[in-house]
Amino acid sequence: MKDRNNENQDNLNQDNQIQDELNETKANQADLDKTEENQDELNREEANQAELNETKTNQAELNQAEIDQAGLNQEEISQDELYQNETEQDELDQEEADGKNIEKISALSKFKASFTSKKFRGGAYATVISVIVIIMVLLVNLFVTQLNIKIDISKEGMYTLTDTTKDYVKGLKDDITIYYMVQTGNEDETLTEIVDKYEDLSDKIKVEYKDPVLYPNFASGYTDDEVTNNSLIVVNNANKRAKYIDVSDMYQTQIDYSTYQSQTTGIDAEGQVTSALQYVTTEDLPVMYMVEGHGETEIGDTLTSSLAKVNVTTKTLSTLTVENIPDDCSILFINGPQQDYTEDEIAMVKDYLAEGGDAIILVDYAAEGLDNFDGLMNYYGINFVNGIVLEEEQGYYMGQYVNNLVPNVNSHDITSSIISENTSVVAPTAVGIQTLDTKRSTTQIDPLLTTSDSAYSKVDVNSSTVEKQEEDIDGPFDLGVAITEDYNDIESKLVVLGSSLLIDESMMSYPSIGNLDLILNSVNFVSDKESNLAIRTRSLVPEYLTMNAAQVNFWAIVVVVVIPVFILAFGGFICVRRRKK
Repeated sequence: MKDRNNENQDNLNQDNQIQDELNETKANQADLDKTEENQDELNREEANQAELNETKTNQAELNQAEIDQAGLNQEEISQDELYQNETEQDELDQEEADGKNIEKISALSKFKASFTSKKFRGGAYATVISVIVIIMVLLVNLFVTQLNIKIDISKEGMYTLTDTTKDYVKGLKDDITIYYMVQTGNEDETLTEIVDKYEDLSDKIKVEYKDPVLYPNFASGYTDDEVTNNSLIVVNNANKRAKYIDVSDMYQTQIDYSTYQSQTTGIDAEGQVTSALQYVTTEDLPVMYMVEGHGETEIGDTLTSSLAKVNVTTKTLSTLTVENIPDDCSILFINGPQQDYTEDEIAMVKDYLAEGGDAIILVDYAAEGLDNFDGLMNYYGINFVNGIVLEEEQGYYMGQYVNNLVPNVNSHDITSSIISENTSVVAPTAVGIQTLDTKRSTTQIDPLLTTSDSAYSKVDVNSSTVEKQEEDIDGPFDLGVAITEDYNDIESKLVVLGSSLLIDESMMSYPSIGNLDLILNSVNFVSDKESNLAIRTRSLVPEYLTMNAAQVNFWAIVVVVVIPVFILAFGGFICVRRRKK
């Protein structure tokens, strides 16, 4: 039993041991479980930590992604902004381009519209016409240059030859050479231009330039004068006649007394050359004898040079010391004698005229006691009125001087050029000429210059008044006449002028006055020349307007009264018309 008990005890102990072991096992198991649980927790924690880490990682990644996304979004925003800006810029550029296009379209429209506007049509028409005119001018200029055509636009047509020269040159029968004596390079442009035109007028004329340095003895074969530079020698190759023209004769000069220097006032190249042509081609040239010894007035420089230019040779003659008028006398010239001629002298002059001689006679109002001379005039049917002629009617005297007469110019061969040029003749302090009823039937008297009907002769030339007085002689009067005596088939001609001052230098120098033409045409008339080739000097000085008293008063009224009144009336009319509107 005890054993049994022991055994039971052992069993119990064994059971307890087993129980302990079991409990220990349970405890271990519990520990193990707890360990496992802890391990699980640890694992869970680790898992959680891993998850947390993963989460953190994911969060970090997410954050990074978010950051990246934010950056991307920022980039997208920036890109969007850039795109928007670009879009806006494009829109702005497009708007600007559209604006420019609109402007271009508008400008183009305006430009196109301008082509259809009235202004454009007018401008286009003007432009086209201008282009056409320019082209025509260029073509004409080319054409003119090729043909060497020149137009003279100088004052008085200085480089243009007159019709008188052209007509004379056309009738030339002999070959003429004009030698221009000038050193090479020193040619006068004006003279060259004029002289060369003669060669273009006729194949009978040839112009040659000769250098006096290269040909020192050339001129001596034609003239004894000392040849100066730019001078001319005109030679007729048929009869070998020659005439030398010095350059000083082709230029008119005068002294300016304010500076005491010489200045050129005119060019006479054409007159001198044409005169030389007449000289070398005409056999019988007129010779004028100027009577002296009775207080006659000498002619001035202008008339002297003008007579020489028309190839009239002038000589002096004292009728008191000769028995006969020289045979070569073509014209007897008597200018204002102050003392009377002797009976022998009058007889000699009568014989000269009866044999076909011709004369030009001018008288002076101041001469007295010329009974023999007046008798000669009576013989040819005229008489001189006492005193000097004055005019009452305006338009028949110059300025305010009633003794500076501007007479009517009657139609005659002598006055034809004066009438055609519409110039006036001035006769200062003239003596009236009357035709006698007792004139011979063989004598024809033609009035050249005539006063108005209101003219009168002031008998008392020393009177202090110009008013007409009881003793004064009523007009009208002739102031110049042409007398032709035809007896036994012998013709003689006289031109008698009532004023020696008609040829005074002051009257001769005015181009606008026809006094010089009157005398030269009288020479032509009495010498039976068809033309005296009296070509006037081309003036380089201003010409002054010459008006008689009537013209002065007329233009004074027009300028002072008529024009201002017209302007005021027209202005008033415009003002009234505007107010009514």
